Amino acid sequence: MRRRILLAGLAMPALAQSSTIRIISPYTAGGASDILGRFAGQAIGEALGVTVVVENRTGAGGNLGAEAVARAAPDGTTFLVMAAAQAANATLYRSLPFNVLRDFAPVAVIGVVPNLLSVHPAVPAHDVAGFIAFARAQSAGITYSSAGVGTIPHLAMELFRHRAGFQATHVPFRGTAPAVTEVVAGRIQAMMENLPPQAPQIRAGALRGLGVSTAARVADFPDIPAIAETLPGFEAMAWQSLVAPAGTPPAILRRVGEVVLAATAARAGQLRGMGFIPGTIGPDAFPAFLRAEVEKWAEAVRISGATAE
Repeated sequence: MRRRILLAGLAMPALAQSSTIRIISPYTAGGASDILGRFAGQAIGEALGVTVVVENRTGAGGNLGAEAVARAAPDGTTFLVMAAAQAANATLYRSLPFNVLRDFAPVAVIGVVPNLLSVHPAVPAHDVAGFIAFARAQSAGITYSSAGVGTIPHLAMELFRHRAGFQATHVPFRGTAPAVTEVVAGRIQAMMENLPPQAPQIRAGALRGLGVSTAARVADFPDIPAIAETLPGFEAMAWQSLVAPAGTPPAILRRVGEVVLAATAARAGQLRGMGFIPGTIGPDAFPAFLRAEVEKWAEAVRISGATAE
């Protein structure tokens, strides 16, 4: 009875409920998944009159939390903050106890984090075309850093390198901070990391931003072009979304999606202030988006040669 009441309540514009909704963030507290999961949870709680709890269930590159949601009852009480990394994990991991496309019901994209191609100022390239020309001219290839093997920044750079036609040596680190530090210090030439951690260094002139990985330019850095302006069709951003277990009734997906997208629109300034582009993709468009992302990151994983157990 309790679940039937919850289904009815979520499908209606507003109805106070005593049930608790659980949002699982498969990464550590304080990261993009956690921040946007709590943002979505607050919006859902306020709009639907329910208690929302965000639970950080980490491990195995986000797969432990994803598995828990894939196996949960499809009754509208459990959701997952799915990141672009889960789309890549579908190919990166040799075996997973769930299928990213089959075992989840997409709700909405909450926010997007642009990646930024940047270089140390000593690198003689001032735009994407100049960087490609420079990289192609290096017989040994260029060097680039990332937050780790198989991360979205690593795979984004591999996709860019492959499509632009140059060689490069990947130097992975444990986390974004050291990856940025090594380029700032000039020991590594380039990177394509998340934009927010690079922003202070770009503004200070310690890094030179050449191109963002989103389809269009980013409002806070209008002078930095999109890579797609030079390499048409290139798009490789990190994103965070909300999904439910497969089989969750469409009425629930639609109502929760409406709530989340209304919040991203109403609080767009807050999201941009945290370094995110507000999400605009709801349950109708999300399935096609997710399929395209899985295919894109599968290509990047194959190009990189990365694997995970």
